[in-house]
Amino acid sequence: MKKYIPSLITCLNLMCGVCASILTMWGYFYQAYCFILAGAVFDLCDGAVARRLNVASPLGVQLDSLSDVITFGLAPSLMMFSWYFKTICEGASHPLAFVPLLLVPFSAIRLARYNVYDTKETLFRGLPTPASAMIAASAIAYGHCCTMAGAQSALLALLSTDWVIPVIAGTLCVLMVSRIKMFSLKGKIGKRHYALLAGVVAVVAGIAAVAPRGIMFIGYIALFTLLLFCVYILMAIVGLKD
Repeated sequence: MKKYIPSLITCLNLMCGVCASILTMWGYFYQAYCFILAGAVFDLCDGAVARRLNVASPLGVQLDSLSDVITFGLAPSLMMFSWYFKTICEGASHPLAFVPLLLVPFSAIRLARYNVYDTKETLFRGLPTPASAMIAASAIAYGHCCTMAGAQSALLALLSTDWVIPVIAGTLCVLMVSRIKMFSLKGKIGKRHYALLAGVVAVVAGIAAVAPRGIMFIGYIALFTLLLFCVYILMAIVGLKD
């Protein structure tokens, strides 16, 4: 019976992605973000549980990747597409609105490449799909919270322009299929862990100083997640190693 537990957790990740996609099409952006966040938690747990129970299998690996395409590829791409279509285009068609949908095939390529070539690597090659999803979904969720509260924000102003969403989506696509070394937090405690901790402290201080007042708590969580993964990418580009 225990061999099915990791797959059950993986399916919970998949269902989070399905729910996030549905909520996005209804315009519930921050609720969709919550499901993507929950999916990321399940994604962290399934592999750890499989190793703990010693029931890891090739089938579980493939199921995990298929689930990730939905939760970390389709759902965040729909969030960016819907935000652009409803907020910027105001219901009118615009070619740039479809750029975020490229996150789906690029996420699939990133996951397939990992399964075939990179499973034995201690470092990630290219931006992991959960990190890409957190950046895309967090930005939209934060913008939605600011809009609902009527709060002014520099990030919201950027997200309301017609070029920022396509640029973010395009950048994430390139990073996912790049060969830039992205460190994993697994393994021994090293320089990268301390640097990321310092980044967390700086992010929290920055949010306390500049975040608009009056938005929902989930908006602060989204902003924190967004900035944290931006720090993660910056550290990878700089080339910080243990």
